[in-house]
Amino acid sequence: MSIGSELTAARERADMTIEQLSAATRIRTGLLVAMEADDFSRCGGNFYARGHIRAIARVVKADPAPLIASFDAEQAVEEDKTRREERAASKGPNLRPARPRWAVVVGAILVILMGWGMVRLFTLPSDIEANASKTATTTATVTTPTPKPTPKPTVVPTRKPTKKPPVLKTALTLTAKGDGTYLTVRDKKGKRLFQGHLGTGIAQSVTSSGDVRVTVGNPANLIVTLNGTRRTTKFYRFTAHPNGTLTNNATA
Repeated sequence: MSIGSELTAARERADMTIEQLSAATRIRTGLLVAMEADDFSRCGGNFYARGHIRAIARVVKADPAPLIASFDAEQAVEEDKTRREERAASKGPNLRPARPRWAVVVGAILVILMGWGMVRLFTLPSDIEANASKTATTTATVTTPTPKPTPKPTVVPTRKPTKKPPVLKTALTLTAKGDGTYLTVRDKKGKRLFQGHLGTGIAQSVTSSGDVRVTVGNPANLIVTLNGTRRTTKFYRFTAHPNGTLTNNATA
């Protein structure tokens, strides 16, 4: 039985898993799995491998001495096998690099030089003509691009502000004469602007946007001035308009 098998059997007799053994010995689970598979190369050397074997044996209640002895015996066999392989490798054939044949190399260089000289001899006139054609002045035609016209800026017409229609107002002055009269004056929304009795010679002026409605107790004792124009009226109920006209509201 190998050392790895003995370690596995000892752990199973102690009824422990790899994880439990790792927690108890503080040895990585991957290293424990490798040791149980007889792979001690990951221990970092024989010294550390022996220490791991003792730690495992102490936890699983096993005698570490036989395990250490088996480990040392296997390592001795492995070291002897390694030394034999190294001696066999050192006795291999000793190959020496072949020396170049200098006569052949020099001959090849001379043949290349002679061939290059013959080529230059027969192609020299052509080279002269080619060089002469290269030095000939070439007249290039330069085309000046036509400048593009500068685009004119787009003039955005200025919009004149729209004038709001003027608000039409009614300027009404009511002056009492004779014994005076009672008045009620309201705007177009029915809001009361004045209510009371006007005595003789007393005037009441109101200005309002839109129509003005008037209720008169005695029209004969009332002088009406609408937008600066004096008007006479016999209406007990009338409406003064901004255009300077009066409308009878007796039927309203």
